[in-house]
Amino acid sequence: MKVSKVNSSGFESCYEIASGNKKLIVTTQVGPRIIFFGFEKDSDSNVLFVDNERKLGLWDWKVYGGHRFWVSPETRDSYASDNKKCEVIEENDAISFINFDEKTQLEKKLTISIEKENFIVKHTLTNKGEMLYYGGIWGLTCIPVEGVIFFPWVTPGDWRIKKIIYWEKWPGQSTNIESKQFVKGKNLFLVYPNGETSKVGTTGYDGFIGVANKNYTFVKKYDYIQGAIYPDDNCSIEVYTSKNFCELETLSPLTTLFPNYSLEHKEKWILLDKFYDPKEEEKLISIIKEY
Repeated sequence: MKVSKVNSSGFESCYEIASGNKKLIVTTQVGPRIIFFGFEKDSDSNVLFVDNERKLGLWDWKVYGGHRFWVSPETRDSYASDNKKCEVIEENDAISFINFDEKTQLEKKLTISIEKENFIVKHTLTNKGEMLYYGGIWGLTCIPVEGVIFFPWVTPGDWRIKKIIYWEKWPGQSTNIESKQFVKGKNLFLVYPNGETSKVGTTGYDGFIGVANKNYTFVKKYDYIQGAIYPDDNCSIEVYTSKNFCELETLSPLTTLFPNYSLEHKEKWILLDKFYDPKEEEKLISIIKEY
């Protein structure tokens, strides 16, 4: 793992972490937030959407783009501390970005490490207050309105149940459940973003979500915990689409955070230098399982 300080996407004091032919950049100005992920030799290869004009947001909160660390379920607390600077802790084999919110008394720590040239993005949520806090970790990755988003929507094994949750209506937004964006495959649910606003989710037993776009395929893997209680009618995977960006979202189980108790949620970020058609389900799923 090679770490260096850079400026990126209009942010100063960023940390670039390189491994093999890939790199990831984290800003310290807001977050914790990853603002670049792509191939090292191509500065234009960012698979993440970044709001360079800083125009998108809600209330005093800014979207910024990239990958952010939220708390579920979605409340006002989810938006807390997102605009604040981060503390940085460098270790031999990892680097962490830490933010503390005085209102919620929650500490968010995003730790980046390497596993066989793939990036491990670990979210750690710690209750620093004196009272209990109920919630979970929510990892949201903004991507351009391009490509094919895919995720598993069926239970494993021979007892097969398929489940999709549609956010038909929520404050200021709605989903057309008949939208042509949605394609129901045998094992994978596909989303072809076309600028419509929508949100869908599922249980996510197989623990991955990704996007195939042009000349790359990006996958986030995580551990689904059988029997745990997840937010939003038991979704560990959620996808948001809009005219400006889309989001690949993974969630941890909900839990009661006792004082000084921490909850962890890891994502393994895999970037393949080829478009793998999600319609070729068996081939793509087999490749993902190798990681």
